[in-house]
This record gives sequence, C-alpha cells and structure tokens, in this order.
Amino acid sequence: MPSISTFAALLVAQNPSLSFGLHHGLLNLTQTAHFLRPLVEARAGKPVQPSAILMALSRLQRQVRESDVSAAVEFQIDRISIQSGLCALTLAKSVETHRSLGQLFGQVQSAGGYMTLTEGTAEITVIMDEDYLSDAATALQALPARIVRRLAGLGIRINEQYIGKPGLLYAILQQIALQGLSVVEVTSTTSEFNVYLNDDDARLAFDSIYNRFGKRRTP
Repeated sequence: MPSISTFAALLVAQNPSLSFGLHHGLLNLTQTAHFLRPLVEARAGKPVQPSAILMALSRLQRQVRESDVSAAVEFQIDRISIQSGLCALTLAKSVETHRSLGQLFGQVQSAGGYMTLTEGTAEITVIMDEDYLSDAATALQALPARIVRRLAGLGIRINEQYIGKPGLLYAILQQIALQGLSVVEVTSTTSEFNVYLNDDDARLAFDSIYNRFGKRRTP
C-alpha cells in the first residue's frame, strides 16, 4: 500500500497550482492538508489524519524548494507581439459558413488584414481586424451568435527546444490569471501561442509574460 506521502505527492504533481504554490512557498500548509484530506482518503481507502498530510506536505515543500529551479516551469520565449483593434465572431458551423468565410478570408488577406479561424464541432470562431466587421456582415449568410469587440492578441513565439515541455502553456496563462485578467480566446500552432483578451488588458498581460519569460540580455 503506498504511503500518505506518496498520495500527497501524486496529488500535488497532478495539480499545477499546488505545485506552483509549494515551489514558491505561497501555501498555508495546514489549510492545504485539510483541503487534500478527502482526496487522500479516497486513494488510501481509509481515514487519514490531516496531521499526516501536513507532515507529507512539509517534506515535499522542502524537497521542491531545495531542488533545481527546473522543478518549476522554466523557459524563454523568442518573441512576443501585440495585435490590437481586433474582434471575435462566433458562428454556427455549416457549409454556407465555410464558403462565406473562405471568400472573406481571401478579401482580408489581400488587403493585408488580420484574420484567423478556430473550428469546433458545432461552431467557428473568427478573430479579425475590427475594420473588416462590416465586410463580414455583408459576406456572412447568418448572423454571428456572439460578437466581442475591442480585443487585442498576444502572439508568443516559443523556441523549438521547449516545444512539448509539460506545463508550458499553463505557465503562460498563469501569468495572466495572477493579474486577474480574462482571456477571451486562445489559439496555437507548433511554435506559436496566441492569447486574445480585452484591448485595455493587453499591455499588462504583455509585460507580465515578458518580464517572466522574455529573453534577458546580459550586461
């Protein structure tokens, strides 16, 4: 039977927020032990005293904080940019919608504008320059289910050596969440991660991510 320490370590490893809190010494370990108690008991199949979980967390925190810094999510971004003046449209997915968006995409691209599509099983989200919103209204056969104006996009280029590293995208979004900012949409490719949020929040989000993960020049 695995020990209480093993169960506690497993739960922390599976929860990035708990891992982050332990690594940086941000958690009240007594309250965390009470919070984890039902989860540990479910795995152990028997009652567990919070004091036992507290001891396990104390040992685990010492191990995490004394370990190499790579125990936390550490990486650098190659580039981060801001694209402002955007809007987001949510459309029902259909053959007609695909056809209309294909024509609109060509029109926006030929004019040097910004437009990207994210497709789900039932909906399509379009993020584009707000200047082309009237063109979209003309081209689309159906009214959008939702329109969000005054957006900005953060384009984050990630170095290939970090691609596939666990927790990377979470760490980026965590910087935004810690500032209390709301994310409207996210998209990604192999080496780029795009975060869309209110235009008023873009500079704070940019600075928070860059200050944490931007490349530092040595004097």
